[in-house]
Amino acid sequence: MKILYSQIAKRFQNKPPIHKFCDDLTMLGIEVDSVKRQKNDYVIDFDITPNRGDCFSIDGLVRDYAAYKKIKLKKEKISFKASNISFSKKITLNAKDACPIYSSIILRDINLVQKNGKKKKLPDYISKSLKAAEINSIHPLVDIINFVMLETGQPMHVFDLDQIDGDLEVRYAKPKEKIKILAGDKLSLKPDCLVIADKKSPIAFAGISGSSSHSVSKKSKNFLIESAFFSQKTIRGKARKYGFQTDASQRFERGVDFNLHTKALKVAVNLINEIYGCKYSQIKTALNSYMPKNKIINTKIEVINQKLGLKLKENQIINLLSPLGIKLKEKNSKSIMFEAPSHRYDLEIEEDLVEEVARLVGYDNLPLHDQYFSPQKHEDSNSRFLNDLKQLMVNKGFLEVINYSFLDSKTLEKFNLNKGTIELKNPLNKSLSTMRTSLLPSMASNLDFNTKRNEQFIKIFEIGKIFSKEIRNLEKMNFSALVYDNEKYKNWNVKSDFGFYYLKSIAEDILKFTNQNNYSFIASSEASYHPNISADIYLGKNKIGSIGEIHPALLKKTDLKKPFHILEFELDLLERQDQKILKNASIFPSIQRDFSFEVSKSVNFDEIEKLIKESTSAHLKNVKIFDVYTGTNISAGNKSIALKVTWESSKRTLIDEEITKESAKIVSSLKKKFKAILR
Repeated sequence: MKILYSQIAKRFQNKPPIHKFCDDLTMLGIEVDSVKRQKNDYVIDFDITPNRGDCFSIDGLVRDYAAYKKIKLKKEKISFKASNISFSKKITLNAKDACPIYSSIILRDINLVQKNGKKKKLPDYISKSLKAAEINSIHPLVDIINFVMLETGQPMHVFDLDQIDGDLEVRYAKPKEKIKILAGDKLSLKPDCLVIADKKSPIAFAGISGSSSHSVSKKSKNFLIESAFFSQKTIRGKARKYGFQTDASQRFERGVDFNLHTKALKVAVNLINEIYGCKYSQIKTALNSYMPKNKIINTKIEVINQKLGLKLKENQIINLLSPLGIKLKEKNSKSIMFEAPSHRYDLEIEEDLVEEVARLVGYDNLPLHDQYFSPQKHEDSNSRFLNDLKQLMVNKGFLEVINYSFLDSKTLEKFNLNKGTIELKNPLNKSLSTMRTSLLPSMASNLDFNTKRNEQFIKIFEIGKIFSKEIRNLEKMNFSALVYDNEKYKNWNVKSDFGFYYLKSIAEDILKFTNQNNYSFIASSEASYHPNISADIYLGKNKIGSIGEIHPALLKKTDLKKPFHILEFELDLLERQDQKILKNASIFPSIQRDFSFEVSKSVNFDEIEKLIKESTSAHLKNVKIFDVYTGTNISAGNKSIALKVTWESSKRTLIDEEITKESAKIVSSLKKKFKAILR
């Protein structure tokens, strides 16, 4: 919100220096974003937090500043004397608590032209104030009510009275009802949209924008000005849902004083009469029983002092809060009761009063106390594990990526991941309308972005949430890693092959990092992966994720010329074991034997490895596959698989005779179970 400094300074007898004024407001919790010189004045840009709707006006800013600096403000006296003009229209409130009070007034015979035929100009202080606030000049009456909105915080709207057909009604939109707003857009209203309507159609999207067909123009002669209270929950998010925002909606969705509407209307009409001269009716107000009431908050003086470390007396606290409009309601020996003013929607609980006292005392003036504590043992948090996992990936040359948790629904559909999707009711834009069900589309998007910028060797990972209706808690934390290299760009110093086995080794390193032993890789049937170059990762009998090359059919839907490999698993199923057992490295040499077996293509390495571990002795260190071959000299339906088996003892040197016996056990076991032929 941008305000001219002169408009604020005129409220004080002693004009505060501009920079001291801004520093004080910032310390008070009303942040000043910038101060820019404008001829003989300054434009102050305030960053008002959403909970402080009362500060979206000069009145609100001045009230807080005066309370902080203990300055007394003059009480305003607003005179109002109506002309001999009747208000003939009936106002009906049919939206209950959405609009419990609606005031309006009729104006006629407004003299916008001087005797010499020239248009009367707005006073400089109004036009300069609107320009500083970046509010375009539209029509003299509209400009004046916008100026009053900046002063008081109450949005109002001016209608061309002659365009209104019949009486006024405040109601919710009818099915398929439409309105063309002042910005020129035609909106299809939903049943939860509040409108002001005459007997034919909506004349305004309540609290947001008027209808273009009922707006004022140069030809307008008679006017109706509305000033109403619209509830926050009714207005909140409506404008953004339709892709725009207005000064009125900004204020109403944050909360406008429900006792301000009549005062603001009087100020606006008096200003119009003073500048242009006019005749006006009495203010017509429709009211129902749903008017909000001031909140009552109970507290204790001891509680406020204890939480702030102060020693304030009861009268001191009452005197601090009173200038903000927070009045003493009742007190007894046990507690004290305050009534929050109608402009402070953010005051609801005891802690809110504590914060107000802290603001007015000054955060810099709160005492400092040494805190004594006894050390306690706490379990490692999940964030520590995630940081360690990230560091592991960084050490392996991967770069972390961070993506939005929502995507375009078409992207998820493209990767066959649109099952159980959750749609956002109020997306940032159409391309971010659906919660992701996998990290795969986000990672593919990162890859596409980088390859288009001539990055041909990519290793990235992400830790993030996915969302689905098919998940018990609707969300879960996943890990994903992607590798990609383009052989076309390889040269003599690039030896890496970022393929399936490389990524599988990364998966194994992560599993070993979390001290998992009972894991296995089984051929996958996931629709997103290549049917012959993929595997599901199991921890015991539980599937925790998948790894593989992207499915060729999905690759065709991207701009990539070469497939990429991706790993994804659910972190919560990892069952990490943080207690690590360290072993000394053996001082005795290891012994290796290479085997090549011809087995059926249906037999996978995990089955062979498991059988070898069952067949040989405790000195077995590891089993690794180093070649798979099909073709000449291999029977149809079979494959050749080459293994390197390593034995090692921590107590002695192993001898050839015992390794030969262990090797014979391996050959015998594989021959018996898988009909393996030693080559």
